[in-house]
Amino acid sequence: MNLVLNNVNVGHKHPLTGPLTMSFGAGGMHVVLGANGAGKTTLLRTVLGVQAPLAGHITLDERSGSLDASDPRAWGKHVAFVPSMPPKHVGLTVAEVLSLSGPWEQALSHHPQLEPWLNQRLSTLSDGQAQQVMVARAMLQSKDWLMLDEPTAFLDVRGQRHLWGMLTTHLNRGGSVMMATHDLRGVHRWMQEASADVLEVSSIHVLSSSGLSPLATDASLDAMEEAQG
Repeated sequence: MNLVLNNVNVGHKHPLTGPLTMSFGAGGMHVVLGANGAGKTTLLRTVLGVQAPLAGHITLDERSGSLDASDPRAWGKHVAFVPSMPPKHVGLTVAEVLSLSGPWEQALSHHPQLEPWLNQRLSTLSDGQAQQVMVARAMLQSKDWLMLDEPTAFLDVRGQRHLWGMLTTHLNRGGSVMMATHDLRGVHRWMQEASADVLEVSSIHVLSSSGLSPLATDASLDAMEEAQG
């Protein structure tokens, strides 16, 4: 399912960017960079269907037809969200958190590192461990698109690598990812290590008031830093 933006304006009362018209290929890693306040979170919220676009339409397109973001019940089966900070105040165990979106056994089959934490409360885990749980839960909710807002912001290097690895697993299973991030080193490393097939349908864009500007997936770290500003 390709994610398609057609003349979409995102913002609250006023647009934060120019109209966005773009197709994000299914099966790819789609990274959105940009300065603080550029509208990355607002863009994700709009794609999620949490916030209506000021103009335009957002659809998931495939040969059999299109699904519109304005249909929240159907949309939620194909698009799942992971915020920057896991909800560690929740008093549930890891198994209970996972079960909110599907069988925890299924999550464990793809992410065996979760097994030692199953009976622990989410609140007792480190940020990196809890974030892995939330990514696993999102993957249970949607086999298609994952939307992530600064998912590595509070993680140490080890936690970041684990999280990037989980996203690779999702892609290898046929899923797709859109991520807003400042983790330029993580993006650069992932793009260097990704398979040619995945890179072919992946993208890097920089969001600014003028819209989404593309960067090559083999862009250097310096080029990413310069483009982000």
